[in-house]
Amino acid sequence: MTAGDSKVPKAVIDAHVHFWDPKRVHIPWLVNAPHFNEERTNERYSAEIHAHTQVKAAVFVEVDADPAHGLVEAEWITKYAKQFKPASAQFGGIQAIVAYAPVQQGAQAIHPYLQLLKQLTDEKLRGVRYLIQDPSLDPERVASPAFVSGVRALADYDLSFDLNINCHAAPAQFPPLISLVRQCPEVTFILDHMAKPPCNVSSPADPAFKFWQQNMQALAAFPNVSCKVSGLVTETQTWTAAQLRPFVQVARNTFGIDRLLFGGDWPICENAVRWRTWLEVLSEVVEDWSEEDKDKLFVSNAARVYRL
Repeated sequence: MTAGDSKVPKAVIDAHVHFWDPKRVHIPWLVNAPHFNEERTNERYSAEIHAHTQVKAAVFVEVDADPAHGLVEAEWITKYAKQFKPASAQFGGIQAIVAYAPVQQGAQAIHPYLQLLKQLTDEKLRGVRYLIQDPSLDPERVASPAFVSGVRALADYDLSFDLNINCHAAPAQFPPLISLVRQCPEVTFILDHMAKPPCNVSSPADPAFKFWQQNMQALAAFPNVSCKVSGLVTETQTWTAAQLRPFVQVARNTFGIDRLLFGGDWPICENAVRWRTWLEVLSEVVEDWSEEDKDKLFVSNAARVYRL
């Protein structure tokens, strides 16, 4: 057993995992990512799970497929999750799905889409995501009447909305996100990757850090928002516990321990490190937390938020 093994939890729920099969779902961005342009399924994921940690369950999150294949992806992952045969006793399978939905089209358009989506995904659908992290697009679009009405409609189907912005590359995306949440008090939101903070900065005194921290405080003021502690290693080339600890501490200080969820972001995390390495780094970051608080971060909060 390595030093890292002594710190990692014995069991986790991974609240952010991607699976795909390019032969079944069209995913345009894979063309420019040849190291990812092949199947990423249970067998590959299970191989990343060390024998000393059990992933009790995983939450599948849509993979930015061609929007025309949004329902194709949803149907594929539902069937895949049902047919799941563990490649390892350490992995308990996909127990929740966060699918793509074109919420930007507004409530009138989204209702028939969500009705069909619910039929295709049966009991595993828990939420939807529409990526809003592209720095080339107008950050204000998420606060437009159509976008807001599309997100509001999710409450009618008991679906949450995963928020995905890139504060590191496009800080202007954060304030409109807060405006969106303010207008949707009946919707449950989960912030992906802690809004992709500027993890490359060397000090909490840096203006970029302060801007992100202030907006995290503003977003956390809404009780219907939780936060995934995930994706941090791909926002910096210095992915040590010492570098990432101030960012995780901000998430804890703002959202509180009851609204933090662990996410592995596999296989995207491999742009920086292996899944296991990220788990070891995060375990070192939180090594001084109580066992109860660690359990909330790594297991029980995800089970509650995604109703596993």
